[in-house]
Amino acid sequence: MRQAPRRRAARVSKLLRAGGPDVRRAVLTIRVDFGAFGYVGPGKIALMELISKHGSISAAGKEMGMSYRRAWLLVDEINRIFRGPLVEKQMGGPGGGGARLTRLGIGVVARYRAIEAAAGRAAVADLKALQASLPAQPARQEGT
Repeated sequence: MRQAPRRRAARVSKLLRAGGPDVRRAVLTIRVDFGAFGYVGPGKIALMELISKHGSISAAGKEMGMSYRRAWLLVDEINRIFRGPLVEKQMGGPGGGGARLTRLGIGVVARYRAIEAAAGRAAVADLKALQASLPAQPARQEGT
């Protein structure tokens, strides 16, 4: 279940076409690839953080603009990558079901954010140089 992040790309593309404040911005995105085990990146980590915030896979998915099924499939994929589940699902009852991060899940999110922060600090000068190399406006794409 590896798909390109379409929604984010569409938003970024729209901002660039509109000439908004992010036109000349270089951002480092981290994806940790575990080979045959799978990968974690900004989308899966954000989903886990929202599950932690809302206590719900459905609410987390909704906030990210995805269906419950898509969010549930991502949680299932996340849980299969590591030696134990990162997200625990609770069956519905009088108060409804829910979900929460396990201790391992909290640790994975913290380590990912630590890697992201360290990489960002290490890359500041290079990102600024790359950003300075951009033209004032992006080239127009064919058909737009």
